[in-house]
Amino acid sequence: MTPPTAASKKGIAIQEALSILSDRAKTGEHISNSKSVPDELKGRGQTIDISEELEFKNPANFSACECATGAADNDDSENSGDSVQDARHEAMKQARIERGEEIKSKVRSMSISDLLGMIFGAQQERVSTYKIYEDGLSTILLSRDITDYPALCAKVTASFSVLSDTINAAKSSLLEQHKRKDISTVVEQLQKHECDKLNFTAALHLERLRLNNSELGVGNDADERAAKLLKESIQTLKGKISLTVQSINESIDELRCIAVDEE
Repeated sequence: MTPPTAASKKGIAIQEALSILSDRAKTGEHISNSKSVPDELKGRGQTIDISEELEFKNPANFSACECATGAADNDDSENSGDSVQDARHEAMKQARIERGEEIKSKVRSMSISDLLGMIFGAQQERVSTYKIYEDGLSTILLSRDITDYPALCAKVTASFSVLSDTINAAKSSLLEQHKRKDISTVVEQLQKHECDKLNFTAALHLERLRLNNSELGVGNDADERAAKLLKESIQTLKGKISLTVQSINESIDELRCIAVDEE
């Protein structure tokens, strides 16, 4: 069985989102204005991953961000907290493994048409989950209460996790039970595109949150430059998401053609 993609394994990978923004910073577009960082995000862990939490503590300097480098100087209390988190992460991983095995056992007897139908259904649920994600962010931007964002991310990540597990189980059955490597390859491509879309979306959300915060303090040249760069970054990420959606739709169309042939 092909290992799951980053999206199916981690859900909302904030580390990947930060990596995307870090690459932008290395090209000279780094924004150092501290006002662009929401105060609620400074110095606090932000859990937004259901199976492998990553702490988003200080997005002001992506190259030095703890979740990007993996290096952090923790005191005893933080080490204690890490131990609790590690235990919870392990429990989540084990629960996901068990859920994956349960799903795989259910799909073993399904026909190719039924498996494809299950994939299409999961994709529809993904669309609905993205709407919840976007609507939730819009509400947070309007209320300017960023403390609600981790809960929003946890909610949608839980949904993405189940949906990805379902599609991966279908892919495994197509390959192992039905020997249809051609179909499983298309599904694998679909999962990769979904991984990219989720990472770009997470990066876009971070930039929108930073822009929302920076606009509160616009009034000097530095603030205006920061806002301008953030707006440019947002447009760039929207363009990447649009291209990725096109790739997703192409994979879906290919699977639909296969489904017609299997009828």
